[in-house]
Amino acid sequence: MLGVASNRLPAPDWALGEPPMPLVREMPAASPFPHEALGDIGAAVVAQMHRVIQAPLALIGQSILAAMNQACQPYANVCIDGRVSPLSEYFLTLGESGERKSAADSWALAGVRQHQRNLMAQYDQDRDSFEKAQEVYETTAKRILADKKLSPEAKQARLDEIEKPQAPVMPLLIVSEPSSEAIQRQLIIGEPSIGLVNDEGGQFLGGFAMSPEKRLGTLTTLSRLWDRGEFDRVRVGDGSGSYFGRRLCLHLMVQPAVAASLLADPLAREQGFLARCLVSYPKSTAGKRTYVEADLNAAPAYQDYACRIQELLTGQWPKANDHELDPPNLFLSPEAKRTWIAIYNDLETGLAPEGAFATVRSLASKAPEHIARLAGTFAVFEGDDAIHEDQVDRALQLMLHYLTEAQRLWGAGQIKPELKLALELLQWLRTKVGPGRVIALADVYRKGPAAIRSAAVARGVMRILMEHGWVIAGTHPKTKEAFELVEPR
Repeated sequence: MLGVASNRLPAPDWALGEPPMPLVREMPAASPFPHEALGDIGAAVVAQMHRVIQAPLALIGQSILAAMNQACQPYANVCIDGRVSPLSEYFLTLGESGERKSAADSWALAGVRQHQRNLMAQYDQDRDSFEKAQEVYETTAKRILADKKLSPEAKQARLDEIEKPQAPVMPLLIVSEPSSEAIQRQLIIGEPSIGLVNDEGGQFLGGFAMSPEKRLGTLTTLSRLWDRGEFDRVRVGDGSGSYFGRRLCLHLMVQPAVAASLLADPLAREQGFLARCLVSYPKSTAGKRTYVEADLNAAPAYQDYACRIQELLTGQWPKANDHELDPPNLFLSPEAKRTWIAIYNDLETGLAPEGAFATVRSLASKAPEHIARLAGTFAVFEGDDAIHEDQVDRALQLMLHYLTEAQRLWGAGQIKPELKLALELLQWLRTKVGPGRVIALADVYRKGPAAIRSAAVARGVMRILMEHGWVIAGTHPKTKEAFELVEPR
């Protein structure tokens, strides 16, 4: 029990007239996700998954697009007038708990995870064989080096005759919440193309990798991987060097409250990480879903998608060696290039102080590159050896969605901390107390939201709610500091 007084008070006069003032400006409606832009296979599987899972269309679309991007990123770079970029993209999808993020992620990446399980089973066998061969090699090498009858030259000749076993490559394709150091190490010793995917992205954003002392290093590593697929590593004890030909696709599904801290983070904005992210926050479908008797595995649309993902996963990646990709360049057809240049010029005009994209200038300035990467992803997924005009047009449709979402979300992320607390407390009062009931200030900071844990903070937040007309002073039998939530009629 919250210790709420049972006496009811009459609603104040203002409750019958003007409603309370909003604590923050109302967020515009979500931009519709253009799932048709994902192509025949992508659009069909998104529509089928949306019908069965009934998660928001954008949430499913982001999951499928991210999986397509991860499967395609090892195979090509996009090249425009000598400017070479990886295909890799970073996706952020916002959704409250219960939006079926896990279901969308599970179906989108089912093939990737199964392929990883198969590779890991083979890796375990190869690792056992390697360790036995390594033991034989070391024993033989020690015997040769200990042979006093052999000259140094003869010892070296004998060592050159025995083949040193090569350790198998760790076939990890998906990681969920690693530090920047762990990402680097995995790309050094493991496969050169991986996905950082988490349907509870708050684990990553709130974890060690994004702690205050690690945040800049993590954002810098992620940005460099997006830019050129490379990074530098300086370590004492386990090696230093520059590493090239790596690819990272990122897709984090996060709750809006968690994402707000990233969207409002000056470091993430100024360092350029947010400009490398494609963000979508769809309207919830919760409360409007009914069970659908259907097995997605049996749906032709899902089978076509799973088959193409499997083909890409099992194909021969273009590699310089076990740990470095050497993808060929993918060029735009003449028609596609003319369209891309026109888009580039149109977007540039929107960057002016009064332009359409002035409030999201950093993202809009990278929009042409995002469009090229998305179009390149479509080309690889669809088996084309060049990027066609239709693929550029479809990538533009998606980019306009992301720009529109950024315009409404980036500003929302910059709400003052005290107003965020007021919003959180207002929601708590509505859920736990309800209108017309009186609650003591002590119960607010003892039992209320975790961020409010002192009388001073609780008093300040209550003052904001009073100024906006959401609460009034109440009469409580045990304290003078008490309040009543009044919902507008």
